[in-house]
Amino acid sequence: MEGNPPPTSPSSASMPVVPLPQPPVPPQPGAQDGASSGSGNTGINESTLRRQILAIQQDKSLPDSEKARRIQQLMSGSFGQKHCKPGGGPKAIPVFNEPGQIRAEERAPMYHDEENAVYGCKHYMRSVKLQSHCCGKWVVCRFCHDEVSDHAIIRQKTKLMMCMRCYHIQPCSQFCSNEVCGVKVSRYYCNECKLWDDDPKKNIYHCYDCGICRIGKGLGHDYFHCKKCNVCMAIGLKDRHKCIERNLESDCPICGEYMFTSTTTVIFMPCGHCIHHKCYQEHIQTSYTCPTCCKSLGNMSEYFSRIEQALKQHQMPPEYANHASLVFCNDCEARSVAPYHFMYHKCGGSIEVAEQVVNQTTGQPETRKVAHPCGSYNTKVLQTYVRGTADEASVMLQLEAANAAGAATPVLSSSPAPSATTFNNNGGGAAPVNGNTGS
Repeated sequence: MEGNPPPTSPSSASMPVVPLPQPPVPPQPGAQDGASSGSGNTGINESTLRRQILAIQQDKSLPDSEKARRIQQLMSGSFGQKHCKPGGGPKAIPVFNEPGQIRAEERAPMYHDEENAVYGCKHYMRSVKLQSHCCGKWVVCRFCHDEVSDHAIIRQKTKLMMCMRCYHIQPCSQFCSNEVCGVKVSRYYCNECKLWDDDPKKNIYHCYDCGICRIGKGLGHDYFHCKKCNVCMAIGLKDRHKCIERNLESDCPICGEYMFTSTTTVIFMPCGHCIHHKCYQEHIQTSYTCPTCCKSLGNMSEYFSRIEQALKQHQMPPEYANHASLVFCNDCEARSVAPYHFMYHKCGGSIEVAEQVVNQTTGQPETRKVAHPCGSYNTKVLQTYVRGTADEASVMLQLEAANAAGAATPVLSSSPAPSATTFNNNGGGAAPVNGNTGS
């Protein structure tokens, strides 16, 4: 990619590589930390999953909201388990206990903090164990089950729990049904997700559009659900974020984990794409562009200015004077011709910036679109040619075709890009989305 300094070629050994500036630091995710859920469609082989999703999409009797819900259930593992043999058939799962049965060693209570007698496991605070529907094991949570099993539990199919205070086995509930005990086993309980959490510092709510529980006080309080992106976001981003349809239902471009149900904090980059917060921090140490769309992650004008100064001080050899390159700008998405260079090519396109001006007649403020040169060095070379040859005519035809196609000119706001924390990050940084709790 143009702008990211590549290895120096022998012909450009004297050309200094302009170092990257300190990358923008995204706002801290805050309350989103500690979210927990499982990975996505680990249970169904890829071809089967594609067929099921296609069948849902082609069903004209279903409204869009129901299609989204069913596809999400597939992607989050509601219909798939890690039960497939290489041949595609179901794998037999050994049954440790029949429904309602429990072995003596499984009755022993487990602790989140044994010193302070806080029941639970390393994942959750809760006073219950649940019986997995698949193999009958009694575990504190589904993470405890999946860590020691070769298959995944489906939390929605959980039917029975055991109170770790009185060892009474009973249907899932927030309260122990034993009249002698009758304790509240957790501060929060979701019957949809079969999620118990007794952490007094954690606020959790269930989003029916997402189909899972998430960290936060609730929709309309500190979060809202974007129907198009199909994800819960900080309420400050309402009408102030870039919508990308089903945005979070994808894998992290760095680590490849499915982000919708990821336990790791997910953030929005300024271009609108999502990435894990920890992956973003690592990525910006070596790159200033989005790993999905290659757009700049912040205001790179200072960096581009340093490149410009370096190019002025180190001219290309005379034998390349008639060479030129057709380049594509990742920032403004325009094609233009730039003088050929071993390392850097400047975009010759323009962008329209929406600016607030005062109308000289009415005296009232109004928004006008003003064209400015793009000037980005975040470009890639499409073709290099020698001026005055047949290749130049071919390049000119490509430019004319691109202009005739009416490629939309990006309109950039002169106001800073929104951030979930400050809503003023000067076009850089990233905005966190809601954390997922799972069960």
